[in-house]
Amino acid sequence: MKKILYIFDASDWESRIEVAHGAQKKGYDIVIGLINGKEDIAAKFPEFKITHLKKSNNSIGVLSSLHMVKDISDLIKQEEPHIIHAVTLKYAFMCGLAALPFSKEIRKIYTLAGLGYLFRSHDKKSVMLRNILRPILTFILRRQNTTLIFQNQDDLDLMVIGKYARRENTILIKGSGVYLDRFTPAPSNEGEKEPIVLMPTRLVHDKGVNIFIEAARILKERGTIAKFQIAGGETKHNPRAISKAQMLEMLKGGEVEWLGRVNDLPERLSHASLIVYPSHYGEGVPRVLLEACAAGRAIVTTDHAGCKEAVKDGVSGLLVPVRDAHKTADAMEELLNNHEKRISMELESRKLAEEEFDIHIIAKKTLAVYS
Repeated sequence: MKKILYIFDASDWESRIEVAHGAQKKGYDIVIGLINGKEDIAAKFPEFKITHLKKSNNSIGVLSSLHMVKDISDLIKQEEPHIIHAVTLKYAFMCGLAALPFSKEIRKIYTLAGLGYLFRSHDKKSVMLRNILRPILTFILRRQNTTLIFQNQDDLDLMVIGKYARRENTILIKGSGVYLDRFTPAPSNEGEKEPIVLMPTRLVHDKGVNIFIEAARILKERGTIAKFQIAGGETKHNPRAISKAQMLEMLKGGEVEWLGRVNDLPERLSHASLIVYPSHYGEGVPRVLLEACAAGRAIVTTDHAGCKEAVKDGVSGLLVPVRDAHKTADAMEELLNNHEKRISMELESRKLAEEEFDIHIIAKKTLAVYS
């Protein structure tokens, strides 16, 4: 029986579990290295062997990363897997280092779910980190028996053209998928006195939070009657994270309501008339947009890598330029004022989710990579 070692982060591991279940049904022995997960998770999934890996709270930067690499290396030595599948560029990098002492016959599969701050930001720190990490990262991603799964074509092309990856060792699978049965699509209300315009997001500057707030101000000045909301809590371990103090400063004026972190996003989406996500972050295919599609909601988002994969422009939503509050406001206004068009887009959005983003479709495509 062949063994697969997965390296998942607890913050989004539930979306990856369908792949593990599918691999198990195909006869693979499954071990999951779960990073920062709660100890009771293993009891909820007794069908898997789950080993908890903790991020170090006592060290920072390079020391913290080396601590994680050692723990992953120890787990590889203990389990002797035939396949290692890590998700995100960060954990691909760590697993690549951790696997160096072991047999080259171990298959390495890395899902690069967006290139994030490292490749999609152009500030001095990001450029410096890229230059420092380039030799090691290139060695890891181009190594023998390594397959890279990208979630959008722009990321794939960027890494191939930059010679971080070999094109013949790459595959495109759009997004991580979404459980469609957790969402009950229904038409947004016509003639609602105060329709809800919702931005679900982690609080990171590059997600376009300031653009959404500015667009809301523009529409308020035009006399648009709507309730503008941001659903999302503070985030850590991101150089571009928005602090609570910064968020409160940005919200001065009262045009936008900040809901904080929400645990009932499917319900929030069902009550919204429009979903807006003006991101210019290094996305794979943003989960919030997959969920918006599953909920059957029209979307306004940017013509940007990852975001544009979740929208058929003019069919299921509207694409706008990055960092353009006025064009974002125009698109929001257009869909708020045209209920018939919005309803048509809602149907198309759900259709797109069913045809391309169903988690069972994504899992099937991922399992095909193993063989």
